[in-house]
Amino acid sequence: MSNNSDDSDEFTSGRAEAPSESIVCVDCGGRAHLLSHPPEDGVWQIGEVVAYRCSDCRDRWDIVLAPEGE
Repeated sequence: MSNNSDDSDEFTSGRAEAPSESIVCVDCGGRAHLLSHPPEDGVWQIGEVVAYRCSDCRDRWDIVLAPEGE
């Protein structure tokens, strides 16, 4: 097993871009609203999963947060 720092499955930590209050539902084009509550300290972390629910088709979307600026 190699310990190469170029491995694509390497975990990255740090501050993430804050999630939007709503997104466009991929299935129906409606508005999916954020279900997840912000962390107590207000800082979202890379890799955190946030959930959205579409108000039209009721589908749920789980999004993994990316680093700030991506």
